[in-house]
Amino acid sequence: MIAITRPTLLLNEKQCKINIQRMADKAKRLNVQLVPHFKTHQSSEIGEWFKAHGIENITVSSVKMAEFFARSGWSNITVAFPFNMHEIPAVNRMLNQNVKLTLFVVNTGVIDRLNEELEAPVNLFIEMDAGYGRSGVSTKDIAKVKELAALIEAGSMTSLYGLYCHPGNTYHAHSVEEIKNIWAGVIQEMLAVKTALEPDGASLKIRVGDTPGCAMVEEMEGVDEIGPGNFVFYDLVMNYLDVCTESDIAVAMACPVVAKNEGRNEIIIHGGAVHFSKDHLFDENEERFFGEVVVLEEEGWSPILGGIKLVSLSQEHGVLRATPEVFEAIEVGDILGVLPIHSCLTANLMKSYTTLNGQEIKHLESF
Repeated sequence: MIAITRPTLLLNEKQCKINIQRMADKAKRLNVQLVPHFKTHQSSEIGEWFKAHGIENITVSSVKMAEFFARSGWSNITVAFPFNMHEIPAVNRMLNQNVKLTLFVVNTGVIDRLNEELEAPVNLFIEMDAGYGRSGVSTKDIAKVKELAALIEAGSMTSLYGLYCHPGNTYHAHSVEEIKNIWAGVIQEMLAVKTALEPDGASLKIRVGDTPGCAMVEEMEGVDEIGPGNFVFYDLVMNYLDVCTESDIAVAMACPVVAKNEGRNEIIIHGGAVHFSKDHLFDENEERFFGEVVVLEEEGWSPILGGIKLVSLSQEHGVLRATPEVFEAIEVGDILGVLPIHSCLTANLMKSYTTLNGQEIKHLESF
């Protein structure tokens, strides 16, 4: 096994590639285009693994990320975030390098600025909110959608590509059936908006992007494209939603044990909020926790251990609370694996990956 000296984000490359293949195969089976979101891995090398499945178009969450992947050779990129007009110069740089960009808009002012300042045309999604309540135009506000669509089509530098929805409320679902019901409602509302835009709306694409729905929903009639991201690694949120199994999770944090407190049956690891983030879940007893413990092995890691959880994080410290039996079995100097709650944030904080054979894979923030 590779030598671990400090918190290290381990990547099971084999499992990661299986996750990619599974989603690519599903998209083909359901006749939708997979435009994967690269915000989770943010790695040019991992991005290359998608090309084996014919992926040419990708999604990112920032203009900075778009620039990174454009430098890595990707030439058709959707920036899935309400466009920040202050980044028009960066967009122009990419457009002048023949990168095809699709941006999100939710208000008229941004559309006006794009048409005034862009040096080459872009496609636009109108971001829709079908009940999640984050960003986007409400699917009920047809007048607003029509206003945006007309302004986009009237512009010399903007073309309306489609309608995009991120139904993030699936992350708060209590069952797979609820995830499917949320998606059914989203599709119905998106199709109603598209119909309201006809005849011009007939050619518009509908894209929906969230891993719980994209992984679990089998009825996607009316959806043209999907843009999930977390599926590349999965994590405990997805496992607790029954969206993935433990064995689907492709990343684990390797953390050295640095101290033990017998009076409290607590074990201190080097692995804190600066490594994991402070995202958390609640167990069956409504106790908050920040990660599940596994035993690191040559070919990956064990199933989740019972009797121990990561229950507290400060900047560099992680506190594991264990049953007496598990506490006694762990020694100072051991290296434990911890499955993350939210792999996207953990990867962003760690800024690189180490494969099971010791290869370093860089992340956007590595540079």
